[in-house]
Amino acid sequence: MTSTKATPYKSHAFDPNERAERLPAAAVGMLALAALSFTAPARAGDAYQWLQASADGWQARAITQSDACPAAEIDGRAVAMALRARPGADFPITVCAVAVPKGTQSVTVAGAPLRPPPTRIEKALVLGDTGCRLKGIFVQDCNSSEAWPFRRIVETAAKFAPDIVIHVGDYHYRETACLPGMAGCAGSPHGDNWEAWKADFFAPGDPLLRAAPLALVRGNHEICKRAGQGWTRALSPSPLGETPQCVEREQAYRVDIADPTLYVLDTTEAEERTVDTELLPFLRSQLAVAKDAPGPVWYAFHKPIFSLFRSRIGETIGINETLAAAAHDTIPASVQAILSGHLHAFEALSFREDRPAQFIVGVGGTAMDPRIPANFDGATIGEATVALGRGVAATFGFATFERGDGEWIVTDYDAEARPRLRCHLRGRQLDCE
Repeated sequence: MTSTKATPYKSHAFDPNERAERLPAAAVGMLALAALSFTAPARAGDAYQWLQASADGWQARAITQSDACPAAEIDGRAVAMALRARPGADFPITVCAVAVPKGTQSVTVAGAPLRPPPTRIEKALVLGDTGCRLKGIFVQDCNSSEAWPFRRIVETAAKFAPDIVIHVGDYHYRETACLPGMAGCAGSPHGDNWEAWKADFFAPGDPLLRAAPLALVRGNHEICKRAGQGWTRALSPSPLGETPQCVEREQAYRVDIADPTLYVLDTTEAEERTVDTELLPFLRSQLAVAKDAPGPVWYAFHKPIFSLFRSRIGETIGINETLAAAAHDTIPASVQAILSGHLHAFEALSFREDRPAQFIVGVGGTAMDPRIPANFDGATIGEATVALGRGVAATFGFATFERGDGEWIVTDYDAEARPRLRCHLRGRQLDCE
């Protein structure tokens, strides 16, 4: 049994020297060149429909090129979709929404059937960190289904017919232009605009949008100064006013299901290396949101409290200092598990102390983080001691949580649905094969 003192980690784990080594020499030599700009108009045929949890209950949403919202039916009765966001300069699309009551049997939008809200969760599918990274010199091959397999993952995952899909955040990664001479991302859109959002999430993710209702977690890539406009218009659980306004902190909300009761929290601002004392009251209110809820409760938020990653010099890192401070004596005993992303790997951890199990499922397509230990039983991360810790590195995919006899069976799959790790969650404790 090992005992290693953990220190904080920086977002996404790679350090600049390590990332630079992964780039072709030609790209490194072009760092002084100005980035190419790319803006493409939305095509007339762009249309997407999905069902998602919101702060006000379940909603069917739609994106259309028309000024008018599409036709919708709930249990065979025509209903009018309300305008959520009008077209804007960078978003030449109309976003619409309509409430879908729990117990609804059928939903169609623009003639396309959507899975109605689940009455009971037998199988949940979890994934996150799905976009294709384009940021300065850090360039992913967005044109390759091997280097960026999000579409492949989605097509595979949709065949599992889950009752709900939980995306644990970070949808948009195309922040800057593809470097000149880089064929792998040539022609890619970038920035907080519709073309980049469509390329990173909506177009490749469409099969999963139609496969099951969604619970969507905000990631740190969706904060206001990064990709907040796209998030606010299309995916945020919060209602909008006449003019879409991104808010820095969104309130926690309960997804309208039971056993488990699922809460989605916004932890995007939680500083990892130091304690942000100004943010602590907000995070404590978020983490205490289930104090009166009957168990079992699951929390879904982007940045994990505890994780494990070894840097290139062997340093063990993993605690989010601000979240750990906020969570101290705050998380209700009813919370069984926390679902997160942010680290681009799969990890499953349970603890010697009475803490919720932590799952990290940031494996949906963004360039993977290396050096994830396969076994870190007994490791110390801040004040937490890992009773059982398992990790899977460099394997794109998704995870399923399936109801068993007094347990949840958690399986990490690769992009072709080959199981890589299977764990049994009983109470707050894990047993992994």
